[in-house]
Amino acid sequence: MKNSMGIIMANAWKERMRRKELYVIIAIAVLLILFCSSDSATITMDGEALTGFSNMFMIMHVLVHFIGCILAVVLSLKTIPNEYERKNSHLVWVRGISQSEYHGGLALANIFASLAAAGVLYLVLAVYAVAKGHAEVLPRMVPAFGIMAVSVIFVSLFTSVLSIKLPGMAAGALAVLVAGFGVFHGVLDIFKNMLGGAGGKCLSFLLAIVPDLNGIQKAAYRLATEKSVETHVVWLGLLALWIVSLGLVVFKRKEA
Repeated sequence: MKNSMGIIMANAWKERMRRKELYVIIAIAVLLILFCSSDSATITMDGEALTGFSNMFMIMHVLVHFIGCILAVVLSLKTIPNEYERKNSHLVWVRGISQSEYHGGLALANIFASLAAAGVLYLVLAVYAVAKGHAEVLPRMVPAFGIMAVSVIFVSLFTSVLSIKLPGMAAGALAVLVAGFGVFHGVLDIFKNMLGGAGGKCLSFLLAIVPDLNGIQKAAYRLATEKSVETHVVWLGLLALWIVSLGLVVFKRKEA
């Protein structure tokens, strides 16, 4: 069955790679390079020009993480529904492959496609570092990408699980909402204290159940810049991944 699941994943992966999103990724990467290569700004931050390496590296890291999470939603939203719309799922069932394996293979294809997209963007960040004379960060960027990948995988897997049961628009909206809560976790945490009352409690509850993707991004950035890393947020992200993955087993579709 593992071989069958691998074949499902490989076929879905090839389809993902033929989609137009790859061209969008390349365009975004080029725009990021053009934006961050400009030295015309005169605004300073902590005594350093805004376009100084440390400031721009931080800004680019946040952008790569944010765009990577959004692309994970885009790349993962339609894979499973499209398979059912083609009315060819029965070709899988007659081979004795369970829905869990079928959905798992498709979800893995989404994950690898999302990681490839984020990898292209992270490569742009690496090129920027070298162009600015800071190639020393490259060895640390490899494990840093592994940490940031936790965010991308979570968003991709969450979107895939939602797409099993929910209509496309509802699944996409909820996936973007959860990704947004995770990416802006730190800002929303401050806002909840300002909000107070029932609204503040509701926001606190949402922040408690949504993984702190912003914290994961910060951990990756701090590792890349050789600073101390708080690993507990990464472990919580991995726990969230495990919980969400259970949806591949629990959620079923009637169509076969």
